[in-house]
Amino acid sequence: MKLVTIRVIFLLVLFCNLSGHAQSGASIVAKQDTLPMALSSSDSTRADFHISKFSPTVKVTGAVLAGASLWIATYAWIDEPLQKHMQSHRAQTLDAVARVVEPMGRQRLLLPITGTTALVGFALGNPNLRKVGSVSFTSLLITGGLTGLIKNQVHRYRPSETDENHFYDWGMAVSENTSFPSSHTTVAFAVATSVASVYGKEHPLIPPLAYGTATLVGLSRINDNAHWATDIMAGAALGYVSAKGSLLLYNLAERKLKKGKGKLTAVPNLGSNSASFYFSLTF
Repeated sequence: MKLVTIRVIFLLVLFCNLSGHAQSGASIVAKQDTLPMALSSSDSTRADFHISKFSPTVKVTGAVLAGASLWIATYAWIDEPLQKHMQSHRAQTLDAVARVVEPMGRQRLLLPITGTTALVGFALGNPNLRKVGSVSFTSLLITGGLTGLIKNQVHRYRPSETDENHFYDWGMAVSENTSFPSSHTTVAFAVATSVASVYGKEHPLIPPLAYGTATLVGLSRINDNAHWATDIMAGAALGYVSAKGSLLLYNLAERKLKKGKGKLTAVPNLGSNSASFYFSLTF
């Protein structure tokens, strides 16, 4: 009886040991199997981190290349078909919308408005109003000079003058052909980018409304047969970049003034037929 009992106990102990070894072996195997997965997950996380964190130079370069590619594709395949489609489907409703939004791209109208907005912001001590007015006013001055310079060098024919988009009077001193880029679109996107950049974080609906309005201004110029689609694209890019550049300059000047390292001087300039302000910032 004792021998049988000893044998049973021995078998139970042996079974427990074997099952324990099996479990520990399975645990080791499981750990060994999960280790590469953990390392793989870690590696993928690091890879995702490196992929998502591009330098500003890479981002800007990618944006420029993508924009240039889109512009070239539009020039080759969309300019002329879109112009023909828009003119063959013109309607009174579209003409009415174009008449409403077209003034929003006039520099001579928006320049005094943005300048007045900046002065009111300074007078009331409202930082956002001061900023949006100053940035918009500065970007309009920049775009006005650049747009005029480009127009007077490229001298592209408007779609109202020709059905083909590749006619230019390159380098001519005098030419009535000034289609490229669209100054209306440049002005509209300069103001829209300024407004969206200043108020976008506090009011998420403002950027789509601002950019949507600027896009309507550009489309109105296509509807009126005044510009090609590529004129609109170039104007939008020019307005956006000028506004962002003006915003960087404003932020830099604001930081310098807060640190007491700069001095801002505003001098009114009153004439018989005009009135203006001269701003000087010294670092």
